[in-house]
Amino acid sequence: MRVTFVRTAGARDRIYVARDDGSEASWEFPSYGDAPPHDLVHLIAEAELGLDDALWGRIAAGADLAAVNAAAARATQGGLAIKYAGLGDLRDVLLSEAIAAAVGSARTLASTPADRRALLDDAVAQLGATIPPAIDAAALARVCARLDEVAARWRALRDDPRGKGALVLAWPGGALEDPATAPAVAASAPAATAAPPAPRPRRRSRS
Repeated sequence: MRVTFVRTAGARDRIYVARDDGSEASWEFPSYGDAPPHDLVHLIAEAELGLDDALWGRIAAGADLAAVNAAAARATQGGLAIKYAGLGDLRDVLLSEAIAAAVGSARTLASTPADRRALLDDAVAQLGATIPPAIDAAALARVCARLDEVAARWRALRDDPRGKGALVLAWPGGALEDPATAPAVAASAPAATAAPPAPRPRRRSRS
């Protein structure tokens, strides 16, 4: 699967997904300026930690995140459990949310490994998730280092003279790809509008 994160000056940013089965999806997300989009943080964390059944694994399998977000906007209470209710088993999804919250906060603070772990423990406690033993201090440091790399690329898009730039990542793995050589996503291009048919000349009635 290929995931394209598009940053556009003066407009909401957008995500385009091209799945391996040929299906596509896209949705908008709030523009956070130079900070990487929350869904991009999810992708990096899940790829680095091998969380194949979390958010991006579900999207690869066909989950419609635009519909999930719409349902969440209609919900008045219940938090993430309500938002993701249609995805079934939420253990890895909630763990991914906790990690995304922790590493997102860690990037804005002068954090030590102990600080990052404390942030994760707090997020996990709030979401009711469980941390597997493999997600230790070294794993969190790896996620933060990879996120720093991708965030630098995201910041650089603001200088694109066209006012619009993109990051393309592969799933699984999260490898960055060259947007010029990545497979095109049909959903990312405005649909062509057919020219209206020319008016037919009226026949003159015979007197």
